Amino acid sequence: MTTRQRLRPDTNDRPGLGVYLHILKHVAVVRSLRLSLRSRGAVLVSRGTLVRLARDARIEIAPGSFLFVGFVHLNPVPCAIHLGSGARLVVEGTVQLHRGVRVSVHDGARLRLGNRSYVNDGSVVTCFSSITIGEGCSISWNTNILDTNVHELVVDGVARPRSQPVEIGDHVWIGTAAVVLPGTSIGSGAVVGAGSVVRGRVDPGTVVVGNPARTVRRDVEWRQ
Repeated sequence: MTTRQRLRPDTNDRPGLGVYLHILKHVAVVRSLRLSLRSRGAVLVSRGTLVRLARDARIEIAPGSFLFVGFVHLNPVPCAIHLGSGARLVVEGTVQLHRGVRVSVHDGARLRLGNRSYVNDGSVVTCFSSITIGEGCSISWNTNILDTNVHELVVDGVARPRSQPVEIGDHVWIGTAAVVLPGTSIGSGAVVGAGSVVRGRVDPGTVVVGNPARTVRRDVEWRQ
């Protein structure tokens, strides 16, 4: 798949002239150039996007990859990205963070986003240790993905971990308003139903729904 074909990760169609004109119309040129130089890769941000990086934080863009921030949907709230000290946002391929998305990668944490994955408007990704989102993932509206409880929970005198890594495989569809909790591993090809609360392991190619989420279908496929 060529770089041009990867310009819109939420579709497999080749982008037309309208896509390029939309980006040119809304891009914040100076900020995009500055971020691209700092990350040594292609970072394009729309006007109004909020980006705050600690001095030693890094957006790492793999060769031939693109990060598009804030270009899709008419959400009145801009996209916001915050990277703390030593934090890493790793982009491999073409990735979109739509308007209204909030991404927080705290001190020393690492968030990895794979090719043709996108995060829809109103969603929040909070990373205190490690979150990995694979290739071709569709993260729907108002989804919450977090690898931390922030507060420490003590059960029978034993403290539970504040943070646990989250692993989302390739080609995963997470439905609107779903919550992915710390310590979750979602297998490739899985579907998380709208409004579900997920913790623990989700097998590849399954559909899970509910709170807590449970498996209701196996051997499924889905298409963008």
